[in-house]
Amino acid sequence: MRRRRLVALALFLGMLLPLEVGADSLWKKYTDYWDKLLEKVIELDLYGNTAQLPQGVFSMKYEWNMRNATGRYDAARHRTSMAPPISFGEEGNELLMLDLGAAGGGGGITMQFSYGVTDDVDFYFELPFIYLDVQVRPKLRKLDPLAAFTINGFLPNDYPHIDPNWFDGQGNTKDEFLNQASAWFMNYLPRLGRPTIGDPDNYPEELGPGAAYHSNGWVLNDINLGFSWNFFRNHRWSGSFTGRVSLPTGNIADPNNSLTMGTGPKVDFGTGSFGAGFTQDYDLRIFQYKHWIDIIVTAEFTGSYYFKSHRRYPNFPKPTDDGNQLLDMLDRDRNYFPDLSDLTGQSYGYTPGFGCDAMLQLGISSLIFDVGIGIGYSYAQEPELDADWRFIKMVQSLELQLAGHYEILRIAAGVNLIPFYIPLQIHYQYEKNIGGRNTLIFSDNHWITVQGYLPTIF
Repeated sequence: MRRRRLVALALFLGMLLPLEVGADSLWKKYTDYWDKLLEKVIELDLYGNTAQLPQGVFSMKYEWNMRNATGRYDAARHRTSMAPPISFGEEGNELLMLDLGAAGGGGGITMQFSYGVTDDVDFYFELPFIYLDVQVRPKLRKLDPLAAFTINGFLPNDYPHIDPNWFDGQGNTKDEFLNQASAWFMNYLPRLGRPTIGDPDNYPEELGPGAAYHSNGWVLNDINLGFSWNFFRNHRWSGSFTGRVSLPTGNIADPNNSLTMGTGPKVDFGTGSFGAGFTQDYDLRIFQYKHWIDIIVTAEFTGSYYFKSHRRYPNFPKPTDDGNQLLDMLDRDRNYFPDLSDLTGQSYGYTPGFGCDAMLQLGISSLIFDVGIGIGYSYAQEPELDADWRFIKMVQSLELQLAGHYEILRIAAGVNLIPFYIPLQIHYQYEKNIGGRNTLIFSDNHWITVQGYLPTIF
């Protein structure tokens, strides 16, 4: 949908009679000023996403979003759980399967401040905030009876052993023992050289062992700022270019409590890197009825690149002798459970790299109302790691960081209050995932935007 709708308002305003409360009334001065300003706007013939603020006009946009993560698309575009499970053995005949049990939701508030430097050029500054509630409740779904017997044989006598009654004859965990078996395995993970999640011995029975993260309010994400230039516009089509830089003002999760690393529920707020990007917009006006109705097709492409930064390794425990005995059987090449204990306190290079978005949408607008529908595509490359080869191998094997893309359907509607001398526009937007690969699936993805205008040239 169009970001700012100031098109052809003067015609409608001319039909509204000012309140006759005196020639010098404050209301008449106010409406006369807006009538004069909007006469200029109609001469500019602004339309679509490419339209910029008129010179001297300041705008503040407040955007609110809420959504829930309900799963993810795997590498074959199939819907699956939010975090990929860890399993050993052939598919359908696994020796061990651990479901990470990740779930959560949240939202964001973005405040954008922009100013019309000229009629064709805007400058903007954007402050994004995020709130999140995330749970990671790992569940040991399966442990082959022979594997359980083997683990018990390796364990020291004074260490708690696996109870065979937790599982059925095929090794599937019984529902009534799911928490107990999962807590045992979470305590056992450090013996394999992996950090555990939360306190496996203290957990709510209805949720199971693991941990939760609540942001407890709004947390700052990466600030971005830039300019937008409407480089060409005539009655039929218009083009604009937006350049931006992104600042690493968000907070990166502690690597020992990170959903990305599988060590906890905390999520990165931002990329941790400086970035640069651009957006190219084109509007094609395919129909116009005087100044009352516009039908516009908009094509948008966005590209961005985030530069290299450094992150700390998690504190990996050293595998025990009995843990190594088991890994010699299940993970001989140490693809999943390498000994990384010597990396504690060190850091590695992390480059988020390239991402792009594309959107094609159809919008129909009148002086007061507008509606639209669009389809979009988003891609992000696999981050580049300048790290120890064992760490890179583990990240790739566990599919912790993969290139991914998704497709969405977007519908939107809005109301423009400027004809009533109220310089506000209100828009609603809904997005639905329709496909993807190696990306999260969101439901209840709603957006509400309120944008106000304040002229600064009198």
